[in-house]
Amino acid sequence: MLALPTIMSLMFDIPMEPLVVATIGLFMMLVLFGWMFSVGAWSNRQLPESRRRSPLPCAVGLLLPIVYLLMYIFLYIPLLQQGAPSKPPLWMLPMHMFSMVGIFYGIWYTARQLKSLQENEDADFMIFSSTFFLLFIFPLGIWLIQPSVNQLYSSREQAAESKDED
Repeated sequence: MLALPTIMSLMFDIPMEPLVVATIGLFMMLVLFGWMFSVGAWSNRQLPESRRRSPLPCAVGLLLPIVYLLMYIFLYIPLLQQGAPSKPPLWMLPMHMFSMVGIFYGIWYTARQLKSLQENEDADFMIFSSTFFLLFIFPLGIWLIQPSVNQLYSSREQAAESKDED
């Protein structure tokens, strides 16, 4: 569903306006970052108190690119539509860099907390690097990670249900 508009525009040679492209990108970011934050925050809540990390930096890191894209949509695209030069304004460079750092940290946090929960110990980079790199190759990485998240979730739910019955 996420790639369908792009595929359709390529198949039928439909030119896509910058606003359409940015809106599709915003939707994809919301889906991806929402998934990453929910997996990271859930994994963090399942860890013992001593190994938990605050999810606030992850949330802020994943909100930065969304704010950046919204600024692009509302501030830069209207300039393009009015015939302004296509050279991006200078304010976009630091926003782009902060957004990249935020995305990097969101991926780092999600991969680390998920692997720490799976391995039942604090994961260093060598342990969670495969999950880290899989999160970079959206949507393929999510397709490969989601089954293990589902399995981990169901095993945690079953353990909680059996504990409630006792």
